[in-house]
Amino acid sequence: MRRLSLLFAVASATALFGTTWAGDEQAAVLPRLELDLVDGSHIVGTPIIATVPVRTSYAKMDIPLAQIHTIKMGDDHETVFVDLQNGDKLTGVITLGPIELATVFGKVAVGIQHIRKFDVVLGGGTGRKGLVLWNRLGSESDVRNSRVGPGGTLNAGRFVEGRFGKGIELNMQEQFGVTFPPAIVPGPDGCIEFWAKLVNFPASLPWGDRPGLIAACDKDGSAGFMLHFNGNDGAANGGLCARVAGLSSAGTGEFGSWTYARALNSNEVNGWHHYALVWATDGITGVDNSKRKTAVYVDGKLNTGFWGGGTGDKLAVPTNGRFGLLSHQGTQTGSVVFDNLKIWSHAKTDFSDRNDE
Repeated sequence: MRRLSLLFAVASATALFGTTWAGDEQAAVLPRLELDLVDGSHIVGTPIIATVPVRTSYAKMDIPLAQIHTIKMGDDHETVFVDLQNGDKLTGVITLGPIELATVFGKVAVGIQHIRKFDVVLGGGTGRKGLVLWNRLGSESDVRNSRVGPGGTLNAGRFVEGRFGKGIELNMQEQFGVTFPPAIVPGPDGCIEFWAKLVNFPASLPWGDRPGLIAACDKDGSAGFMLHFNGNDGAANGGLCARVAGLSSAGTGEFGSWTYARALNSNEVNGWHHYALVWATDGITGVDNSKRKTAVYVDGKLNTGFWGGGTGDKLAVPTNGRFGLLSHQGTQTGSVVFDNLKIWSHAKTDFSDRNDE
């Protein structure tokens, strides 16, 4: 986790906490607040305030809501712990009266003494270049209200301990337990990243999607994007396999006899792992002399070592179906816990930030 240096000068604070970020992306952001109250209540609404005044040991600043991720209140309801959208952290004292919100049941004013935590949900823009979807998957409210991009639909599953707070667990009979509009998957380049944990899977990896982690497909079932474990994906790939329609397929290696440990390059099969499906129409920079168009990364490292099935030049993006988690139910037992889903409109390959929510 990055932390704001205590050598941070007041002039630098003014630059960081100005009304916009670098570029004009944040200028149009219309954030809303999700308040968790000390009595267990949860209120969502559009705030009247545009900034939050915080006094630290080295500076007094008005932080724009669009730059705030979460504010947690201390026991004295004056001390606050601020997580910013860019990953920085602040500790200070808040000087703020009752927060006024426009909600579905009218205007509400909530005193600071009643608030345990509040999250800022961005209604437009991204705050991070190329980030088109960010969903924390930690609750039904999280699924419905993405931090960035359109909200999802909860079709199945249960919320359990995740990589960051809570995550959603889907068993093999809960196909497409969480879905989003297929248009959220970008082209011609992109990246889908998330954390996942396999629960109660056998050592041996059979042929066929076992399981399919994510997929984007049209209503006729034709898949545009797939990330799945498979001993043989039908294109001569094996291990952790990917398919991006119109471009290429890929696998950890060639089809054959596989285990989950070998597919992950890790003996911690039942542990948390960070997955990323990356694609680029003109080739992914740095992957096999930049001539490969599809690749999978696990825990920040390139997992793909084989590309069977040929290549194409035109990405086929689904338009009338869905993008979702756990794309193939299969017949086996076991479940998958998902957390912190992000989609980017560029072929991201640096995942050094994966441990930041």
